[in-house]
Amino acid sequence: MLKQTLEEICMKGSIYDEIIDNLIKPNYHLKPELISELAISFLENEDKLNQVIKEGYFKYYFIRACKNQIHSNTSPFHKNTRLTENLYYDNLEVADEDYIQTKIENEEKYLKIDRTYTKIPKTHFQEFVWQEYWTKDKTYRQIGDEIGVSHCLIFHEVKKVMVQLKDKI
Repeated sequence: MLKQTLEEICMKGSIYDEIIDNLIKPNYHLKPELISELAISFLENEDKLNQVIKEGYFKYYFIRACKNQIHSNTSPFHKNTRLTENLYYDNLEVADEDYIQTKIENEEKYLKIDRTYTKIPKTHFQEFVWQEYWTKDKTYRQIGDEIGVSHCLIFHEVKKVMVQLKDKI
């Protein structure tokens, strides 16, 4: 049952296609990534989803799953596509003639962030979480699972450090 539903989700013009379009506009270019993350999530929970389909409330479940992927800061979709608050990744349009100047400016920004980071007060736990998240590029969930705490706690600790950095810079 789930496999047929996944095929319907991917079909152009289906009700699920329209739902995704309404939820993701104006970022239609992110639609394939969202569908991919949803499919992974659904296949990991195949038994539960087959039950949801049997009981007839899959459309509600689908909308909730889409909204969670789009709006949750801890979702895989967010981690892979939305880097708006990321201090280390700026989406800069770089012209060829300005390339060297832009690299110099970016390097200065990164050095400023690093210097500020060393000066702000933080706990050992925040230091560990920050390094795991930024240096080793792990997700909140991966870090939380590794050390046995909630991924929400990891998110809040990273956010605290980011707020301190933004205040100091």
